[in-house]
Amino acid sequence: MSSAIALPSAHFVICGGGTAGLVLANRLSEIPTINVAVIEAGVDRSHDLNVLAPSLLTALYGNPDYDWIFQTTPQPHVNDRVIGHPRGKQLGGSSAINYLAYTHASRVNLDNFEILGNANWTWDALQPYYMKSENLTVPSAQVASALNTSGLEPAIHGMNGPIHNGFPSEYSDLDKAWPRAYDTLGIGVQSDPRDGLALGGYTILTNLNLENNTRSYAATAYLNPIKAHPNLKVYTDALVTKINFDNLTGTPTACSVDFSINGTAHTISAAHEVVLSAGTFGSPHILELSGIGNESLLSSHGVQCVAENANVGENLQDHVYMPLGFRVNPGIFTLDELVNETVFNAAYDQYVANGTGPLALVALGGALLSTQQILPVKRDANQFLANVDSLVREGKPYSEVEKAQYKIILKDMKNEQEIAQHMNTASGMNPTFANDTTKLFTAPSPGNFFTILGVLEHPFSRGNVHMQSSNASIYPIIDPHYLEHHADIKILAKIALHIQDSLAKAQPLSDLLQGNGTVLQPEYNTLTEDNVEDEIRRVLQSEYHPTGTCAMLPRNRGGVVDSRLRVYGVKGLRVVDASIVPLQPRANIQTFVYALAERAADFIKEDLAGA
Repeated sequence: MSSAIALPSAHFVICGGGTAGLVLANRLSEIPTINVAVIEAGVDRSHDLNVLAPSLLTALYGNPDYDWIFQTTPQPHVNDRVIGHPRGKQLGGSSAINYLAYTHASRVNLDNFEILGNANWTWDALQPYYMKSENLTVPSAQVASALNTSGLEPAIHGMNGPIHNGFPSEYSDLDKAWPRAYDTLGIGVQSDPRDGLALGGYTILTNLNLENNTRSYAATAYLNPIKAHPNLKVYTDALVTKINFDNLTGTPTACSVDFSINGTAHTISAAHEVVLSAGTFGSPHILELSGIGNESLLSSHGVQCVAENANVGENLQDHVYMPLGFRVNPGIFTLDELVNETVFNAAYDQYVANGTGPLALVALGGALLSTQQILPVKRDANQFLANVDSLVREGKPYSEVEKAQYKIILKDMKNEQEIAQHMNTASGMNPTFANDTTKLFTAPSPGNFFTILGVLEHPFSRGNVHMQSSNASIYPIIDPHYLEHHADIKILAKIALHIQDSLAKAQPLSDLLQGNGTVLQPEYNTLTEDNVEDEIRRVLQSEYHPTGTCAMLPRNRGGVVDSRLRVYGVKGLRVVDASIVPLQPRANIQTFVYALAERAADFIKEDLAGA
């Protein structure tokens, strides 16, 4: 007989109070006759200045009060380096610790979901949900001019959703120069990137509430306004240990969730459904702890198999990047100055007083670039594409889902879709500390720096996440297989060389960098065709966009959930988070997750009405 404390049951039990989970909590609790419970391993940090102030975000990384502090296994194709993975451990999840960037998948990216076997998962089907989550603040004429945002089209944005978006009134000279450097190269964005078509460099929207220059994220936007709802209960500091099933209908049906608070076991029953929103690392881990996964793996850890599915935890994809740090000219402010205690204290006092100053700054530079934009000489682009095609076709034997994914990626590359994203950190980095995120975002050399990130948008490498113990408190093994597919490093090499040889030397950005963009931060080496791949292996980082480990695909083609996010082989269980992504889209994942969760809430309401 269980000694767990039995709690009042709920109609819906949501495992994970993160980006997706809190959207679901908000939308499902709109039905007054439905009781909703949220189980979150972290606590409420929605009034914590470290979370709310944009420039303090990297102080959250590696801090167990805010961050799960996941790490990969040693990665053999990047010199056996371990890569740290910050994941938000608090209400709001990773929306509480990310870089506040509000960027979007393309039309083609989302239409590809349907091509892979998910009916009605298209750009057109998802647009109402993107807009439902968004609350755009149109910039003033002064801000629009400074940040070169004339292409903004408010009509294609949401204006009344919970998540605030806008262009901040606090920005640097580097922010102003960024989009104009792409104009100089002839690859500046002229339309609104929100249209799902535009490629080039631009100023990105940020998740800021411009009334007070604070982070707008799932906890402040979706949870806090409805916390007092009598039909909502949120359990914090609560670690989910297992989902339980009954067999009353002949098919295993999720009926309750076990979790632990400060070592004390609790159980809560779910009258209708359990929804798993624990993220790309957490959701497959909980499925395996609960008996859903590869039967041989489960049995090796003493877990009884409820539903065999070897796809659980597979198909891990991530955006990886090559950073390049440049020394800026004297008098150009970067966030490196905040390492000076006097400067930091003054900035802190200013932000507390009126929400302005350096702590209100956030990196604003973005770009989405095609092969043809990075290699503007047609012959060079065609030769490169042919080389990538050969590398893919000559690779190891692929699974059916990999064949379908790679066919799509190659087609899109040839059709001038994006292969690269550029971002920046508005400061220096310590590129050799990928495994220690408390040190990664602080330059070890004195001075002011500007780091540009060259990101691989559509990797060919595939990894996995799996349990290593039946003890839920022991982290899963995370093995992304970074750069295992040789095409990935070939693409990254072109991205990195383009940053060094073209972008950093383009005016007006080059006017702000020492030596007109030729003086690197000491921890970096000048790139050549001969050394670029070695340098990538030495300093490769993750953009912290893992997806795909509970893929929304047909069951016989790698799927864990169907197109309504229901877990195969059982009833009463869905997965709603970034783990369901079947093929990595471009740009930051958070925006898609908000739209996904909004749509999932409608799925659940529709199924409830038809029950």
